[in-house]
Amino acid sequence: MRLNTVLKYAIPLLAIAVPIVALAAGKPNAGAEAVAGLGASAGAAGLNTSLSLAQVIGTIIKGALALVGLIFLILMVYAGYLWMIARGNEELVTKSKDTLRAAIIGIIIVVGAYAITSFIINSLTGQGGASTGASCPATCTKGCNADGSCKP
Repeated sequence: MRLNTVLKYAIPLLAIAVPIVALAAGKPNAGAEAVAGLGASAGAAGLNTSLSLAQVIGTIIKGALALVGLIFLILMVYAGYLWMIARGNEELVTKSKDTLRAAIIGIIIVVGAYAITSFIINSLTGQGGASTGASCPATCTKGCNADGSCKP
C-alpha cells in the first residue's frame, strides 16, 4: 500500500523532471542567462536589485515574524471560538484556556527573543545605543561618526 502511494507521486514527478534536466543539460549557460533575465526584469519593474545580505536576512526575519503573528492570531481566534461553543463543558473551556495561555506565552517568547537579538546585533554593529540627535545622511557609504558626519 505504501509503495503504491510513493509510486503514484514519484512517477509523474520524474516524468516532468527528467525532460527538464535533459533540456537544461544542453545549455551550459542557462543559469547565467536566467539570472541576467531576472535582473533585467526586476530593474524594469523598478525593484531594488542591489540588496546586501543583512537586508535580505532582515526581510526574511520580518516575514517570519509576520507568519508568527498570523499563527498567534489564528490560535487566539480558535481558542475564543472553543470557549464560545463550550456551553459549560469544562473540558472545552480548559482546552480553550490552555490554548490561550500557550499562544500568549509563545508570542511573548518570540517578541522577547527578537528584542534581545535586535539589541545585541545593534550594539555589536554600532547602530544602536543612545541617540545624539545627529542623523546620518544617505550619502554616507561607510557609516557615520558620532557627530553625524560621514566616515572617511
